[in-house]
Amino acid sequence: MKLPYQQLEKHVTQQLAACYLISSDELLLVQEAMDLLRSTAQKNGFSERIRLFAESDPDWGKLLYAHLHNLSLFSTKRILEFDLRGAKFNQANSEILQTYANQPQPNTLLLMHTHKLDKKNEQSQWYKTVEKNGVVIPIWPIHHEQLPQWILQRAKKINLNLTAKAALWLAQQVEGNLFAAATEIEKLSLLQTHDTLDEQALEKIITEDARFDVFQLVDSLLIGNSKRALHILNNLFADGTEPTLVLWAITRELRILADISKQMQQGTALTVLFNKFQIWEKRQAAMRAFLKRYSYEQCWEFLLIAAEIDRIIKGGTVGNVRDALEQLILSITGNGIMISGSCSY
Repeated sequence: MKLPYQQLEKHVTQQLAACYLISSDELLLVQEAMDLLRSTAQKNGFSERIRLFAESDPDWGKLLYAHLHNLSLFSTKRILEFDLRGAKFNQANSEILQTYANQPQPNTLLLMHTHKLDKKNEQSQWYKTVEKNGVVIPIWPIHHEQLPQWILQRAKKINLNLTAKAALWLAQQVEGNLFAAATEIEKLSLLQTHDTLDEQALEKIITEDARFDVFQLVDSLLIGNSKRALHILNNLFADGTEPTLVLWAITRELRILADISKQMQQGTALTVLFNKFQIWEKRQAAMRAFLKRYSYEQCWEFLLIAAEIDRIIKGGTVGNVRDALEQLILSITGNGIMISGSCSY
């Protein structure tokens, strides 16, 4: 079945399906959906958790097959989480996934998540089989005009009351970034106030609590300010921010910039692309500056470095995550000059 994301909380109160596929580029919503499914499964006796990453492995289907047919020695019920972002659904991999979806194991819960899938994948046999015998959850982006309402609803869930103007002000500050919005709402909930916060109260609270964060780091990268970017990175590590979140924010921005750059090369006007990619007006100048410095190909060179850092974080490659992030920052803010050692993580 195809399940709207908004109905997931109600869905988990019923019997879980054998396999789930979540497709989206909204990392926060994907993480929360995965967390909800995982915690529900654990309450239902799924005590073992296995995490797999397809990454750029062309034969990830074999990895999936091996784990699906390897009976657990430690528990009778297990959760198998498979990160399929960036995976290629070739014939061999698709057939393995389709075969399993036709006859899933009763004591295994398969949780898969991918980037937003295109129409070709959604019309494939493997996708239709998962949809028929399991649950697919496409999560659509929260558009600019939807974000204030999303903020109001999220705040209401934790008994935080905001005026409509306060929600609009917060939406403008986070510039469409759900992670930033969720973080600010969580911090506001710590006030434990029963008063309704208007935009003036909200601005005062957030301004007084302003701190360096991953989104300010990205802005510093765009304008090429290496000193500020490194200072923010140091503060993030001091605050205990997960490197995964830092890398995600940088990678997300680079992917958007690569897409914009490619379409600019094909003749599309930048103003049209800013509208297409929903780039807030206050960020457009910084993005223009970046796009003047770097081409589509250079964006992908940075993304390759980011992919290597991702492998370090996941333990697939030996290296120091903090050093690698610093080298990536210096490469981006140094007009594309690859810092010595940056590719030998």
